[in-house]
Amino acid sequence: MALVLSASVGLISCKTEVKQENERDYLSEVKSVNKLILAQMTISKMATVDDIDFSKASNLKDIAAGLIDALKVGDRKAAYSYDTYLRAYIDLNGVTADDIRVDESSKTIALTLPAVQTEFAGRDLRIREDHYRVTGLRSRIDAKERAEIKEHMNEVLRREVEEKPDFRLRLENEARSRCASYFQSLLGDGGYTVKVNFR
Repeated sequence: MALVLSASVGLISCKTEVKQENERDYLSEVKSVNKLILAQMTISKMATVDDIDFSKASNLKDIAAGLIDALKVGDRKAAYSYDTYLRAYIDLNGVTADDIRVDESSKTIALTLPAVQTEFAGRDLRIREDHYRVTGLRSRIDAKERAEIKEHMNEVLRREVEEKPDFRLRLENEARSRCASYFQSLLGDGGYTVKVNFR
């Protein structure tokens, strides 16, 4: 009798282990990519170099520079542009087991994810020279002035992105759409339908 009982316990234990091994760890699969980058946008900015307009001069330094420029023979005009990159991502480190609901009867997986976030993802190292015309006695546009132009463009672009939500909203919408397709592909095998919601 003791031998039969011991064998039964062994079989039950063995079946439990097999079941645990076959259970799918959805949480680990979702969190396998800590930071899921879903969309990226290239934003171009252009700046021009021209003589100072007296009507727009705001201080004595600009007025003096404008007077000197007016006395010099020749033209000094240039246009520069460069690209910066904005991307949308989801930080999956915050996903918990409570955020994943599996309904075996309807073959549905409900997944609640953190909100989509955006960030700047770098910019071109150099600015592009789209137009350059310096003639006569006018001074050339040197590396220092080009660096200042680039920094000014970068400040203006970042301010525009912060103040106007159009760029971010477009990117966030694209990211949400791609997110649904990504997790359907990742978790939807076996006939499951994955429904993605965001906090």
